Amino acid sequence: GLGSAGLALALGWVCTRRPGTAFAMITFGLGELVWAAALMFPGFFGGEAGISGNRVAGGAPWGISFGPQLQLVMLIAAYTLGCTALMFAFTRTPLGRLLNAARDNSPRLAYLGHDPHRVRWQSFVISAFFAGVAGGLAALNFELVTAEVFSAERSAAYLLFTMLGGSGHFVGPIIGAILMVLAY
Repeated sequence: GLGSAGLALALGWVCTRRPGTAFAMITFGLGELVWAAALMFPGFFGGEAGISGNRVAGGAPWGISFGPQLQLVMLIAAYTLGCTALMFAFTRTPLGRLLNAARDNSPRLAYLGHDPHRVRWQSFVISAFFAGVAGGLAALNFELVTAEVFSAERSAAYLLFTMLGGSGHFVGPIIGAILMVLAY
């Protein structure tokens, strides 16, 4: 999570300069660049084979090795519930409310003395933290990370989750993701 947030500090400053569709296209383009880099630099990203890991390597503190699937599912469930609660709490903070204002009427937010770009950038970094946590949990679960995780299909699937569940409420994308997973 912290690694993703650190990367978002640099990339987010550029991505969040423009709101709306332009922001979506810039972030989509950066994702495609990372996908291409994952295939072009096999020494770093593992190429088409990806990077594999072993979640049971090392010690087993408190008798937990994450070898049995139940232990891993409990870890993922705990992180998911904790991160979901933190994201919901973020929507109730002043920065979360400013983000709604930046989405709805950024000129008015600027008139009130807040920089809409800074608000979007800070939220981008926070969202990157949660995306990094999710990516780390996925790497633990599958024990393999390939270039497919950066693909346009994966990005489109997440957009479809949001559109299916609705973006007007906090639980909308969650419901959309559940419906899409059940559909497979």
